[in-house]
Amino acid sequence: MKYLVDIIIVLFLLLSFPVAMLIFGKKRVTIKGVIGMLVKYEYHFYLLIFIFILKSIILFLETPVENIFSMNFTQMIHDVEGNKVLWIQRGLYHPVMTVGMVAIYVGSFMFIYTFTLALLAYLDRFKQACNLIFLYLIMLILSIPFYLFVIVYVPSYPKMFYPGAQSVVMGLEPLAYNFGPHINDFFTGYDTFNNCFPSMHVAYPAAILLLFLRHTKKDFLRYKIFLFIMVILITISVLYLGIHWVLDIFGGVAIAVAGIVLTERYSYGFWKRAYSVIHRIERFRARKGLNITTRFGKSPP
Repeated sequence: MKYLVDIIIVLFLLLSFPVAMLIFGKKRVTIKGVIGMLVKYEYHFYLLIFIFILKSIILFLETPVENIFSMNFTQMIHDVEGNKVLWIQRGLYHPVMTVGMVAIYVGSFMFIYTFTLALLAYLDRFKQACNLIFLYLIMLILSIPFYLFVIVYVPSYPKMFYPGAQSVVMGLEPLAYNFGPHINDFFTGYDTFNNCFPSMHVAYPAAILLLFLRHTKKDFLRYKIFLFIMVILITISVLYLGIHWVLDIFGGVAIAVAGIVLTERYSYGFWKRAYSVIHRIERFRARKGLNITTRFGKSPP
């Protein structure tokens, strides 16, 4: 079944939402609450969908653009850091470790990415939700030059395709990619294996953690601790599984810091301009007799 992993991830996200909300938001999830969240924060979710579409377009353009304009930095990164990822993999290797790290890598990123917005929206943290969505948008924009113009192959490439071949780092095993046929199909369906710098799997959780630390004060203590632990575990997983170089981690942290700086500087202005568009939409909907219950008032948060 080609989309088995995708289906499992979607089911995991849906089923984990009420449990995670109770743990981190200390609030029970109700159907009425979910509907209210979707109505009040509809434009945030529209923008989230737009970001997913934009990411898909970038991935569609990636191969043709790279064939013309991009440069391959894989060997340079290998020369700089040597076989550090091989040492990490061999030092930590255990079958149980592999299962745990694959689960963390496949499931944690999408959970953090989607649940964080749902958490803020369900608890009606309007300003933080606005900042979070802008952070997602600005980090995607920051990653575009790397996706399109910088080639860095994963250190375990191309052994995931050819079991008898050598990886870029000789001896490194593609533990995640060859974990099983369904996992392999999942990765080959979404990954080109040549855009691993910087690590956005590390960048997004790190940026979200920084956003919470800077803008939620004493709130969400449990979630901050969870994010801190997950940043560490995700970092270990991407190195152990042969998915990223050590330098990718530093690149991801740099993107996270840049995203926070730009969010704090430009998020308000972005939403201020967005309001004019949103108000036109709502006036049009009002003329059509549609019920308007969104949170967008006369000025941005």
